[in-house]
This record gives sequence, structure tokens and C-alpha cells, in this order.
Amino acid sequence: MKATALLCVLVVFLVSSVGSADISPYMSYQGVLRDGSGNPVPDGDYSVSFSIYDAETGGSVLWRETQTLAAEDGIINATLGTVTSMSGLAFDVPYWLGIAVEGETELVPRTELTTVPYAAHAGVADVALASDDDWQFDGEIIYRETGMVAIRHDAPSAPLDVVAGDETAAEFENSSAGLGFTVMSVNSSGTAGGFFSGLSPGSYPGTPAAVYGRGGAGARGGHFTSDGDVGLFAECQSGRAIMGYSSLGHSGYFAGGGLGVYVDDQLETNGFRMSPGASYGYVLTSDGSGVGTWQAAAAVPDGDWTVAADDIYLTPTGRVGIGLSLPTAKLEVYNDTNEEALEVKYGGTTAGRAVNMEMTTTPASGRDVLELRVPADAPDDCQLLEGQRGVTVNFAVDADGFVSSAGGGAFSDALTVESDQAEVGKFTATTPDSTTRAVSGVVSGSGSVDATGVYGYSVPEDGYGVGGSFEGGATGVEGLVFPAWDGPDDAYYGVHGFADGGEADNIGISGYARDGYNNYGIYGHASGATNADYAGYFYGDVHIIGTLTGGKAGMKIDHPLDPAGSYLEHAYVGSDELLNVYSGNVMLDAGGEATVELPEWFEALNGDIRYQLTAVRAPGPSLYVAQKVANGAFRIAGGEPGSEVSWQVTGVRRDLYAEEVGFEAEHRKASHDAGKYAHPEVRGMPRSAGIGYVEPPKAGRAVSGPKRDVRPRRNRADGDE
Repeated sequence: MKATALLCVLVVFLVSSVGSADISPYMSYQGVLRDGSGNPVPDGDYSVSFSIYDAETGGSVLWRETQTLAAEDGIINATLGTVTSMSGLAFDVPYWLGIAVEGETELVPRTELTTVPYAAHAGVADVALASDDDWQFDGEIIYRETGMVAIRHDAPSAPLDVVAGDETAAEFENSSAGLGFTVMSVNSSGTAGGFFSGLSPGSYPGTPAAVYGRGGAGARGGHFTSDGDVGLFAECQSGRAIMGYSSLGHSGYFAGGGLGVYVDDQLETNGFRMSPGASYGYVLTSDGSGVGTWQAAAAVPDGDWTVAADDIYLTPTGRVGIGLSLPTAKLEVYNDTNEEALEVKYGGTTAGRAVNMEMTTTPASGRDVLELRVPADAPDDCQLLEGQRGVTVNFAVDADGFVSSAGGGAFSDALTVESDQAEVGKFTATTPDSTTRAVSGVVSGSGSVDATGVYGYSVPEDGYGVGGSFEGGATGVEGLVFPAWDGPDDAYYGVHGFADGGEADNIGISGYARDGYNNYGIYGHASGATNADYAGYFYGDVHIIGTLTGGKAGMKIDHPLDPAGSYLEHAYVGSDELLNVYSGNVMLDAGGEATVELPEWFEALNGDIRYQLTAVRAPGPSLYVAQKVANGAFRIAGGEPGSEVSWQVTGVRRDLYAEEVGFEAEHRKASHDAGKYAHPEVRGMPRSAGIGYVEPPKAGRAVSGPKRDVRPRRNRADGDE
């Protein structure tokens, strides 16, 4: 690095313009390069990069160039803009200059550009200064306080007077799509017209008008048209939005291909007249399309009805019947046509309800606020009650009590259903996918308690009843736990069975499988543990009626020398026969002989007996079995008197179960197991290649299968949209 500091900066900024071509388009710069000790750098050439930013720190680079500058006593001089033009900079907002020397990191802080001599006399001012003093300049605004401006003539009669021949005198265009006006005319005092259009002024109206138009003979004083729905819009905060006056003829005339006048509010008039059909005593009425005509008045009513402002009411003892002459309720509607008997609609937004039915006194037992009734022979699926959102039926109650609810249901307290039927509740989901739950029990909230999501209880009497029974096409029962805590002292159970008390056999979990290719009463699969994987783990004795097989068998105990920190494992001895092994030590008598006593059941259990003898502490080349097993013993001879002998006897099982089942060391694999392996992982194959491998069930997987006894979902779109 040749320079680490830049001091003593001088900047002169000169900008050219259209009206002043003699102003320089460059910026002069001078500075001092110093080394890390603060001394001027040696004389020579240095590469210096100049950058202009729109912020003191960060920001965007607006301009950049690099020059090779000669330093003399550390001083450098540069004319910026000679390499890269500055014509793209408006210099109407603050700028900052950044400097980097010899490709090093840019020096900080940046230098803010300030006003320089030429900026006091902008090139554009040369033309304006050549005129008189009538016009004033204020930033981007130019104005004059007195005088008039004429265009196309020299005798103005207004501050701005434009005269044109057979052409448009002035054209204004506004590209805004919002509320900006193309032309705005404002009279602050409000006592005179804001705009005049039409014939030569002549006489003005007595009342000031914001817009005044006057047309000559055969011409309109004003004409409004629109490509939209409204050709003329008039708005007034008070009084009349539109007022018409004519000393002769109609004050307003409306004509068109459809309706003449539409009033979206109350119409107030001192009187009106409809041309056709008028006659003395006639009243104005309308047909179904809303077209009014004069018709003869109806019969004169009696005195039962009272009209009070907007209200009409009947005497307290009267009844109203619609469609019948002898009503039995305050209001009774009867209709035997295909029309609806009663329809109530509410179009407001603030009322709490469209219809309110209320008993204001305490009803007697069994009384109804609302009763819906159909004939006794009505079909089951006709609807007593229907709730729609738009045209979609989301809730319905049928004549037989069947309830359909698209949104489900929620109860603020416990739901209790009692019935003498064999099937009290039934839930059916007709669209199975991976998220479908025909029944879902959820316990929300938090607390260190074992709350139950779904609970079943059935104890008709002791020894009978099933708490829960489940049938699935793939999985009958699935238990899932997703532990949030991985503490070593906690245990989580996917499925937990518990049986306690009583005098009978208690079975925590019972598994039974039959009539399959391979049957597994209980199948366990474990993988991914950080300590140990056990497909089955039993705390207590294990008893098997049948054959126990596996690739590895043995014991695992606490290590005798390090019981707290280590295990000791031993493998069990294997054989291609059903062998029993017995062993012990015996002392020889003075004749070099000994008799070995065996259990009394030995000969009943074992056959094809084999012997092994080993002398202890001295050679015994002459040791032999003098007498085979007979009457529960065998005899040893040929040893040194008083010596010790270790003996081992092996027998092949010949009990009834062993003889019935038999044992063969070699078997051909069944066709279903051919190509699979007992231990595929030792052969570099996945577990799925193992004999008897079953893919563990996935949480929430879809279950498919035939549907049984499912009541068809009724079609609620029954033509009443």
C-alpha cells in the first residue's frame, strides 16, 4: 500500500447547460496523500478511484472513474469527469465522494459535495436575466403579480387571454386514472360563476353559478355524455342537487329507450300527473313489474285496523288470515298452490336476527317454542329444517330425526347419549385419505396428568365386556406416541396393556394370528435407538411352548468386576441335535475308581449318551468309563487313587415332545422365503430382504377396504336453491 491517508481536499464543481455552453462540465479535485505515519508519500504516479454515492454510508454508486495521478510532495490534482461523463447526474440532491488509492479499501469518511462558485449563476438564468423584472422565480415556480398574458393577439382582457381562429383555443390532457381534474376553476368568494361556456356573455343569471353555459339559437347551453352509466352527476350538501325552471313548457324533460327517470331515494313533489288512465277516485297501483297505473280503489275497510305513521295494527282480539277466512292464530297463512306459503327476508346489517320467536312467559313442561310438522306418511328423508349458506346446504334435520352437518359440531360441555338400541352412536367417513378420522378424541390444554383421548367402558358383569373393539383393513389398532422429552428416565408406550387383580389368569397383551402364510401372534420391530434395540423386551420370566430360533442367543448380565459400568455377555452353545449337557467333578477312591450319580429322570429324558473324562492336577492316560449309565449312575476307573476327575455327559432328548416334533438341522426354504435371508444386513442387503420382515405401520396411513352398512349420504340440493 502506497498511501493510507488523504487530507486537504479542495473541490470545485462546474456544470454546463444548454443556455450557457461556456461553463465547464468537470469537477476539480486536490488532496494530499500520506503514508501510515502521516508523512507525504514519495513522488510518483498513483492509481486513484473516485466514486459518487447517494448516501454518506452504504447507498448506490451513481458515478465512478479511475485516473493515474502524479504526486509531488504528496499533493495530487485531478479533473473529474474527463474519463467518465457526469452528464447523468442532476446535482439536485446531496451527493458524497468516495476515494480509493492503489486498489485499497475506500477511505472513510466520504466527502459531501457542497456549493461551488459557478453554482451561484446557473446557465439557465442567463436568458431570464436578459428580460425585465416583471417575472419572479421561486425554485421551480415562475410567476408575475401584475399584468396580463395574451396568446395570438396583443389586447388581453383577462390575466390569461387566448384567441384562436377555426381551431381549438386550448387543450388540456390528464393521464391520471384517479380523481385529478383535467381543468379546475375555483372562485374563493363564491359570489360569482366559476366557469362560463357558450355564446357571448350577454346577461348573466341573477344567482351566481359554478358553471354557466349559454347556447345560441339551435344550440344547447350544455351537453354531458359518458361512456359509463352516469352522463351527469349532481351533488349538493343541502337544498336541491338539480333544479329546473322554465317560464314556458316543461322545466325538465327526460326521454330514452328505457326508463325515463330513476330515483334511488324518496321522491318529494307538490303533485304529479300520469297522463293515461286518470279518473276520479282512482288510486295509483302497480303490476308485478313495478309499472304504475290508475285503478279503482278497493272496498272501504272497517274500523279494526289502525294506521299510525309508518305502522298499521289490528285490535288486540283480531286475527289475520292469508289464504283462509277463519284463522285460528294471530297470523295464519295457508297456501295449497306451488308457491311458498311464507317467506321472510332481511336486507339490513345491524339487527341481531332476521326472525325472532320468543316465549315471554315461562312455558309449561313439554311446550314448544317452534314446532315443525309433516304428515305421518312423509318419507324419512324429507327435511324438517334446512340451513344454507348461499346455495350450499350445510345443516339439515330430516323427518326421521337424521341430522346432517357439513361443519361438524361443538359442545361446550360433556355430550351424553342414552339409548336402548344395540348401536347407540355411529360415525361414518365416506372419503378416506391419510387424514380421515371417523372418530377423533382430543384433549387440549396442558397439565401433568394422564388424560384420555378416547375411553371405552363395557362391564355388563364380571368377566364379560370388551372396552373397545376395532377392525381395520390393514391395522386393527394403532397406538402412536411422539415424545417431546428425551429424558432417559421416562418411558412412552405406543400400546399399553394392563390386567390387575382377580383369581384368574391376567394377560397384559394378547396377540393371535391364524390362517396366513406366516402368522405372528405378536410382531415387534425396533430400530434407531441411541442405546439398544429390542424387538421384544420382557421384565420377568419368559416361557415358550414351541421352538425358539434366532441368529444369536446368549446371556447378558452386569459385569462381575464392573457391575455399574459394564455388561458381560456369553453365547449359548449350539448343536445340530437336541442335546442336553451335564458335567461335574468327582474324587477317585483308593482303587482309582468313582461312581457318578445322575438325576433319577436322566434315563427317561436322554438317549445316545456320550462321555468325556479329564484328569485334574496329574495325567490320567488310563482313565475310562468302566460302566455306562444304568439305574441313574455310571462308573469311572483307571485313574490315580485320590485324584480328581472332571466329567461331562451329553444326551440326546427322547422325551415325548422331542420325539413327536423331531429336529432336522438342514431345511429347504419355502417358496415364499426363497431369495430372502435370515440376516440380510450381514450380506449388504436391506432389512426388507429378511425372512418374515414386515414393514412397520406408518402413522396416520390411509386404510382402504369395502364399506359395510353405511347409510348413503343424502342429496341436500333438492331443488330449493
